[in-house]
Amino acid sequence: MQPRRILAILLALAGLTLTAAACSASVSTGSSATPTSSAGKTYTNAQYKFSITPDPVFTQGKATDTTSSGSSSVFNIAFADAKGTKVGGSYVDGVQVSVYKLTRALKPSEIPKLKKEFAGVVNQLMSGLTAGKIVQPLSLAQINGVPGFRLAYTYTQGTTDIAAITYFLIKGQYEYQVTGQASQSVWTALSPKLESTVKSFTVQ
Repeated sequence: MQPRRILAILLALAGLTLTAAACSASVSTGSSATPTSSAGKTYTNAQYKFSITPDPVFTQGKATDTTSSGSSSVFNIAFADAKGTKVGGSYVDGVQVSVYKLTRALKPSEIPKLKKEFAGVVNQLMSGLTAGKIVQPLSLAQINGVPGFRLAYTYTQGTTDIAAITYFLIKGQYEYQVTGQASQSVWTALSPKLESTVKSFTVQ
């Protein structure tokens, strides 16, 4: 399989905004998910075999199964600070997990070899963000034994400057994008909570 073809499926990096609908107190998910609506409680998704424990400041939003919508991702869920920054009615401060299904399973030994291709696509995608700037370049990383890449960047949405870190984690036939982001005005204060939430991500 051509690396570019893999990456066309893998990557959908964009300015992630957490919509107000995704952070309502009423949580609606597909039958495959086993969420909790309480802040700070572990969210587990049996179908896509991952779990994450958000900091209590973040409210779990609506999980979206997109397998039948033609979306590049098959599943998305967000955890946002409902008292935090808003841009155009959307929450900015929080963590989002997006799941992508690959055309074949990847072995851990294959993942480092994709760095050049990842970097090329990330550069193209960053150019599509308003004032997009890479703060820390793409680097090999892992969270709880799941390998992949890490990218830190900034961009602007409306008049709000946003900082973000995205992990591209791959296990078997799934790629998980785990992003923590916040308005730059609250990044320093909120980043420990974003980091603890992101680092709690596990794949069974």
